[in-house]
Amino acid sequence: MTFSDSQYDAIMNMYYQRQLENKAVSEQRREEVFAAIPRIAEIDQIIASTSIDAARASLTGKTDYMEDVKAQNQMLIEEKAELLKAHGYDAHYLKPIYTCPICKDTGLVNNTYCTCYKQAVISLLYKQSTLDKVLETENFEHFDLNFYPRENDGKHPYTPYENAGNILNKTKNFVETFDEEKGNLLFYGETGLGKTFLTNCIAKALLDTGHTVLYQSAVHLFEDVCADVLMKKMQNADSQNTYRYIYNCDLLIIDDLGTEFTNSFVSSTLYDILNTRMREGKSTLISTNLNLQELTERYSDRISTRIFASYKVYNFYGNNIRLAKRRQAIQN
Repeated sequence: MTFSDSQYDAIMNMYYQRQLENKAVSEQRREEVFAAIPRIAEIDQIIASTSIDAARASLTGKTDYMEDVKAQNQMLIEEKAELLKAHGYDAHYLKPIYTCPICKDTGLVNNTYCTCYKQAVISLLYKQSTLDKVLETENFEHFDLNFYPRENDGKHPYTPYENAGNILNKTKNFVETFDEEKGNLLFYGETGLGKTFLTNCIAKALLDTGHTVLYQSAVHLFEDVCADVLMKKMQNADSQNTYRYIYNCDLLIIDDLGTEFTNSFVSSTLYDILNTRMREGKSTLISTNLNLQELTERYSDRISTRIFASYKVYNFYGNNIRLAKRRQAIQN
């Protein structure tokens, strides 16, 4: 996956903050206990001093002295635990605090990334994708084919149910073979037929395996992010970061292409994005309410030709699922 220095720095900064916060809590506990039980402060001082003496002894081969110190310190540790319990504290109250005890908040275990680091990567990617909330419900587990009619509409060779099932299987295969095959997708059809929902299913599946995914509505992509950066409407750091991410993420999702105000700037920018990502072997998913004829008429030949030649094209048809879900929610 593509993982930038800024993303790595963001995660390591999170670990650094954890360490600082946990160290502050540990220090607060020490001060609290030392004030309540002065003997424990004495014990810690003795253990620290004798441990230094034992280290010096090990350099001179005085193994007997080392064993004596070890036995003495063990007795002091046991006394310390008893004192804590006697005053209402847990025996481990003064032990170092770690958010992740496996890696001790370093992100590494034997030079291998800890499971908490991998989860931090996924969480960061979710946030940067702009899909972190919606993907809780819009994923493959919740994609319901039963909203598509099983009767043939007389216009297509497959029923809407069969067509949606075929698209669902193809998109699952797209995810499963993503690292080997990459590729690009175009979803088209009228509004409310599940294009965006299935797009989000793909996004979640890839994010969960540590891939970088960026979702952008066509309106926001061209009228906000690209206009901010390319037309220098404002030097917005967020827009600049997103703009760079448009070209570098593993999967770019452009949702509702055709809803933006189309002009020469939008067309040239769209071509540059699609062409650059294809050249760099990056995948793009486009969803649109336009049909193929409208797509050809709205954008330049070099854009439509590139899409039709290099994208797997899937047509969504059937009944408006959004309306059906609303009626179902009202009835329930």
